[in-house]
Amino acid sequence: MTTNVFEDVIVRTTKIADLPVLHVFAASQAQTKLPTVIDYHGWTTQTSSELVASYDLVRRGFRVILPTAYLHGSRNDGVDLDRHPEHFWSIVGHSVAEFPTLVDALVKAGITDPEKVGVMGTSMGGITAAGIMATQANVTAGVSLIGSPEPVAFAKDQVAQIPAELKAQLPADLLTKTYDQIGQFDLSQHVDRLNGRPMFFFNGTADQMVPYKYVADFQERYQDDAALAQTVFKRADGGVHHVPHRMHEAAVDFLATHLLD
Repeated sequence: MTTNVFEDVIVRTTKIADLPVLHVFAASQAQTKLPTVIDYHGWTTQTSSELVASYDLVRRGFRVILPTAYLHGSRNDGVDLDRHPEHFWSIVGHSVAEFPTLVDALVKAGITDPEKVGVMGTSMGGITAAGIMATQANVTAGVSLIGSPEPVAFAKDQVAQIPAELKAQLPADLLTKTYDQIGQFDLSQHVDRLNGRPMFFFNGTADQMVPYKYVADFQERYQDDAALAQTVFKRADGGVHHVPHRMHEAAVDFLATHLLD
């Protein structure tokens, strides 16, 4: 008989830099400087939804931080996001902008190795992770699960689905300003910023929520670019908006390969 002994994993609800997070770590390593993964949840999902991979990451030697996105959980001020999808890109923008503040606080606390920081996310969180890789050169490796490296193209397709009479009511320069803001963290518009760093994408080819076409286009355009020298593309043929357990395992293995000694 084989017995596997795992150290206790602590999941602590707390704030870092005044931002609500779940802090996941091994019981004996609360104050140890560790490689750290910051993992972002999806649209209208709970922060805890990302715990699926967190336990495995911690057992491999990571500290994991799960931020609560703007207008989600304790950060929601009463907005019904199901009825107000227009907040989507503002939420992604907040997460991208808040990332360096989180990392700085963790490093100053002495619990994160600044040379071994990774980012990960699912769905909206996967879009966020790709956006962070486009804006934060000090991140060692990234994972985008059922997300998109082409947020501007995705946003334009979302707008195209708005009824014409509603679109006509939007201020003339609103969409232009929005696309410009999103473009600042659009990896497909700043592919050089990836600079050969490890990046992992997983998408389902039949995904109707974040269509596969964005990552497929990104791969086709840049697969021979030196910036993508360590980028891995995984797909599930016929797969929908879902991350199979084997892809969580593959993502954890990927981060461990590139962030652990």
